[in-house]
Amino acid sequence: MPDRAPSRMYNPLALEAWFTFSQYDWEQNFSDNSLQKGRELYRQGKISGIELTPQQAIIHCTYERKVTAYVVLEWQQKKLSVRGSTGDANEADAIAVAGYYEIDELIADEIDAIAPELDEPNDASENSLSSPPTQATDEVPAPAARPLQIRLYGGRLGLRMEAFWLDSQGANPALGTGQSQSTSSEREMLVRLTALSKAAGFQYRSHKADFLMADFERIPPFMARTRARWADIFAYIELDYGAQQMAEGVQAVHMHGHAASCEAASTRMQLSWKFKVGQHQLTDTEAQALLKMGRGTHFMPSIGLVKLEADQCDALTQWRVNQGQQHSDAVEWPRYMIFSLFSNQGTRLELSSAIENWREQLVSSHLQGEINLPEFLRDYQVEGIRWMAHLRAQGCHGLLADEMGLGKTIQVLSLIQHYPEPQLPSIIVCPASVVPVWEAECRRWYPQLRTRILSSKNPLDSGPSLAGGIWLASYTQLRRHKRALAKQHFAYAVLDEAQQIKNPEAKVTQACCAIHADFRLALTGTPVENRLLDLWTLFRFLMPDLLGSRSRFESALSHPNRRFREGFEERLQQQIQAFILRREKDRLGDALPPKVEVDLICPISEAQQSAYQRLLKSAQDQFGDDWQGIKGQQRVHVFSLITRLRQACCDPGLLPDCTASIEQSGKVNMLLTRLAEALSGTGARKVVVFSQFVQLLRRLKPLLKSQFPELKLFELTGSTRDRGRPVAEFQAETGPALMLISLRAGGTGITLHAADYVFLMDPWWNPAVEAQAVDRVHRLGQTRTVFVYRMLTEQTIEARMQVLQKDKRALFERTVRQLEGSADVSADLHILSQLLQADTGI
Repeated sequence: MPDRAPSRMYNPLALEAWFTFSQYDWEQNFSDNSLQKGRELYRQGKISGIELTPQQAIIHCTYERKVTAYVVLEWQQKKLSVRGSTGDANEADAIAVAGYYEIDELIADEIDAIAPELDEPNDASENSLSSPPTQATDEVPAPAARPLQIRLYGGRLGLRMEAFWLDSQGANPALGTGQSQSTSSEREMLVRLTALSKAAGFQYRSHKADFLMADFERIPPFMARTRARWADIFAYIELDYGAQQMAEGVQAVHMHGHAASCEAASTRMQLSWKFKVGQHQLTDTEAQALLKMGRGTHFMPSIGLVKLEADQCDALTQWRVNQGQQHSDAVEWPRYMIFSLFSNQGTRLELSSAIENWREQLVSSHLQGEINLPEFLRDYQVEGIRWMAHLRAQGCHGLLADEMGLGKTIQVLSLIQHYPEPQLPSIIVCPASVVPVWEAECRRWYPQLRTRILSSKNPLDSGPSLAGGIWLASYTQLRRHKRALAKQHFAYAVLDEAQQIKNPEAKVTQACCAIHADFRLALTGTPVENRLLDLWTLFRFLMPDLLGSRSRFESALSHPNRRFREGFEERLQQQIQAFILRREKDRLGDALPPKVEVDLICPISEAQQSAYQRLLKSAQDQFGDDWQGIKGQQRVHVFSLITRLRQACCDPGLLPDCTASIEQSGKVNMLLTRLAEALSGTGARKVVVFSQFVQLLRRLKPLLKSQFPELKLFELTGSTRDRGRPVAEFQAETGPALMLISLRAGGTGITLHAADYVFLMDPWWNPAVEAQAVDRVHRLGQTRTVFVYRMLTEQTIEARMQVLQKDKRALFERTVRQLEGSADVSADLHILSQLLQADTGI
């Protein structure tokens, strides 16, 4: 307890009145939460002053310098009322609790000043008095007070205390109905004991005639400091063996795990745990008792006070879940669990020689008995195939996070073809728009691989066996056939565009996690789109339990301590680095031609400026300056407002209340100028224009036809029935051509490497969305430099979105490539609100 000296203002009458009030069970007036917070304020010495009158007590609390509050306590008909300067009732109650402990301490210190003739409360019920019952005596003059002996007993329930009077007859109980007749001075001593006991954390038990401190966290400070103060007040303090153990302080629990190979399966291991406290190794019975106690400080007979840390408790909980109904010391686990978070915090894991050799072989990435792969594969693709095969051979699973356009599809098909399991089928799950792409790639590179598309007319249990072949399933169809997955076992299970399962609660995520396969593989160029929880969900599919529970993972991400978060990210990097392969285009030498990215700052026309300012004024009228209070339906309004602002940046005619023509857009005029430059060069120039707004593409089309009559125009949006046809015609066109594509329809599953110019009409905050679009052009097969123009309207929300894009990209790189720095990324809504707030100038 910190040194503190609260000011005390009182007179004898006030002291006498509050001496009477202190005998009521005042703690029953407060919630457990208020009692806990109040005790903490009391221990920290936050009470700076108490003022007592016969009717009231004023409690002053100082949190920090110049930050103060006060409450007023008042007893009326044995009912306590609390009022104060703070508007928070819970905070006022906590201050009241801390103040009442200070009052108890004052009464204990000044007990000799109180006249012994004070009447006790009439309410003699067991629960109404905090002090033990005493018997009055009419002896005059009172004999000398007998010495009071305090006996402390340590046990599973806590620290128990009894009191005895010492005289020539021996020790007589001082508490309860069996006590001997006491004098007024002795009664004063009992009242003082009661007040001190309350302040220390004891509770009086009338049916046992003793005091009990059940909060084990309060026992060590009592033993270390408070007990010494009591020794100056009471004649004798005796400790039994259990209490002596408690007086020695809290001992740490050391967990020691041992991992050994399972004879039955080389991909699994047996994990057993031993527990030590000091030099004492816990027996199985003691270990089971410790498991039941859980996190915190506890008392164990023959050992004393022990503390189980939060990380240790998490490890034990996870061990028990996997142990299930088994009662053996050793429990089987997948070998990859030696990389789990729980084995690095609060525990020590010893590996057998076989497991240690397995771990070293896994991280070395060397595959024994390598086979020859086709010559049409590039070197880095061969490396990727062998890396996946190596993980498979070691009983692990992987995340192929190559940048888009580097041929993840052909690597997976080559793996299935050249490392087959002829007795089992495989399954590849992807967006519905990409299913035809996988089917076409199979026919092109490995026509001998049989494929079948999952549908309502073609369920998993239909037709002849597909052993050695491949099921192609959209995420939607897989969700609809989830029940059939329980009866199926696959050789390979592959999730393409695996960021589709980033929501852990989505039904499609649950369907994917229900797949049983010998080797699981996730493919995505953007494993972290918005938050690190995306990564947790991917590994839930790949290797369950590797990253711990979702709640623990999220708790670590939001931990208030920056060093803790940095340490968590460091451990996370160590866990996943053996299971992720990431290659980037600019590091693959001559595999792809260069990509040039340019931010085109576009002027804003008068029509755009007028529409933009009108929207900002509407935002200011609707939200004022209370951006932190945005919730519920207002969130929808925020996104709607931002969408309207972006539309005004592109073409004011997109707004419902604006009749401006498309030629009144500064951005569209800039596009026309740049297209004229691009198409004026020699050769068959091909251009791709991306936008999230389909209506903008529809308004652009007739304008482009009038400006460039010889230019072949193609279109791909969500309403396009046959996606493959415009893509194939665009690719095969021998003259200049331009394709208008909505980001949603053309962000995945198509190849447009015949183009060499890309225009992004309306940048968004997530760089992964833009990267997916650009990589439709800058991918394998591209032979020319690709020019990417990101069109931004000056002095608008679009420029600030570019800053946000950099933050999102940094998050991805920290996590997948190096995991450096804090990964504490704010929610998108909060960030967008900040952008909008900056735009309105509020």
